[in-house]
Amino acid sequence: MTQRNFIRVPFTECASIKQQDQVFFGNIENISLQGMYIKTAQDLTVHSPVDVAVYFSPVSSFYLTADIVRRDPHGIGVQIKDIDIKSFVYLRDLVAKECNDHDLVLRETFKVTSCIH
Repeated sequence: MTQRNFIRVPFTECASIKQQDQVFFGNIENISLQGMYIKTAQDLTVHSPVDVAVYFSPVSSFYLTADIVRRDPHGIGVQIKDIDIKSFVYLRDLVAKECNDHDLVLRETFKVTSCIH
């Protein structure tokens, strides 16, 4: 199994995935400050960019740009390349709530500052 550099936490919400001019939907299985795994039956291209919108309540969502880094029969793994500050705060708070190690989340936050805009 691949060694992860960031803590992953369970997260089950809907996401839309836009690749080129097509939009697909999937269900997130887990998230980290660096990426997420999205269950989808769509045949999306590995090593290509996608825009992802995550809907975790009727009034709250966050948005990011990512690269598809792996594909399996059940979904895709994406690595975040660009995320706005507001969306990153939502993501960080979700990870912090689930992992209960705020020092680890802080250390990981410093590792991903280059993708926050």
